[in-house]
Amino acid sequence: MSRRRQEEFYCAPSGGGCGKYFITYLRDNMSGRYTIECPNPKCHHQHFRNIESGLVTDSRHDDRKGSCEIILGLEATLRDIPWHDDPEFKRQQLKAYDGGVKS
Repeated sequence: MSRRRQEEFYCAPSGGGCGKYFITYLRDNMSGRYTIECPNPKCHHQHFRNIESGLVTDSRHDDRKGSCEIILGLEATLRDIPWHDDPEFKRQQLKAYDGGVKS
């Protein structure tokens, strides 16, 4: 059984995006080329990423031909500030790793 974890994306205006942050979920059994789509109804900018074992790598792809899976971001998570700066997120991250805070 694969686990899923949150991944935050920034839809940068310099790349044609809306300037918002959003979250999507990735599973640890995901590997390959994926397109992550911004959930902002006024944006829908696409982020082309290579994912290995559920982690976003530094490399990107530019495959607009539809041969890779599209993952939609969650509209309810759209925000102006990064989620990773939120204290609740930091608590969740600590719990996710051995030795972290348990409550």
